[in-house]
Amino acid sequence: MKLYCPPELIHIHGYFGIHSYGLFIALAIIISVLLLKKNKRFKELNLEKHYINIICVSIIAGLIGARTIEIITEWHSYKHWYDWFAFWQGGFSVLGSICGIITITPLYLRYIQVPILATFDLVAIYAPLLQSIARLGCLTAGCCYGIATHSYFGIIYTHPETLAPQGIIIHPTQLYSAIALFIIFLLMYYIAQHQLKKKGQLFFLYLLLISFERFIIDFLRADRIMVTHYLSIHQLIALGIIIGTISFYYIMQIIEKNMK
Repeated sequence: MKLYCPPELIHIHGYFGIHSYGLFIALAIIISVLLLKKNKRFKELNLEKHYINIICVSIIAGLIGARTIEIITEWHSYKHWYDWFAFWQGGFSVLGSICGIITITPLYLRYIQVPILATFDLVAIYAPLLQSIARLGCLTAGCCYGIATHSYFGIIYTHPETLAPQGIIIHPTQLYSAIALFIIFLLMYYIAQHQLKKKGQLFFLYLLLISFERFIIDFLRADRIMVTHYLSIHQLIALGIIIGTISFYYIMQIIEKNMK
């Protein structure tokens, strides 16, 4: 299947314009927030007066984390230091974004006296949907592309400004991720939020599932930054999140038992 997607939909001036990648991210945030507000947990946490600020802090934290990991792993792609701040040109790590959010946002939640784990549980339900829609932006921009293949599901990029190589059949790894993340969202929304009652369980499950998704899909990506012969830096980060999540949850269970 041939794919002709212009990364820039509307040019405004200079470096500025409406890009397909940014458009999908904006749509992802809007749709996820609208659905999140309808959840009964939203009212129980009394987030009405805080959610805009929480979203803004989380977006900033996510951008910082995403860009930091991207700069570390793709340092050769940035010729000048001021290119680090050219967010409109893309270049973000999803796992870096998550790391930034779970590091910075809890500090703000504590400052405004909002329950941290309960809030993260709520967000964890809809975060996979946000990521799934955002991955469609990756598909149109051509970033995060897959390795060459002869598979029936392969795609060929034809737009001259795409970030993916042109004229060869490659795995649509962005689409694979979008589908996997949407399945995770369905699991979180229809099953997990009704079955898991303890604080933090939804959030920990979310971290495990999205880390596992990235670890598996990464084997088919062509833009991997290899650390070992078999594993990329993002796969090692995913493994670190999985191990850290399981360890932290296990420690919480021990503390909870000792307090009884």
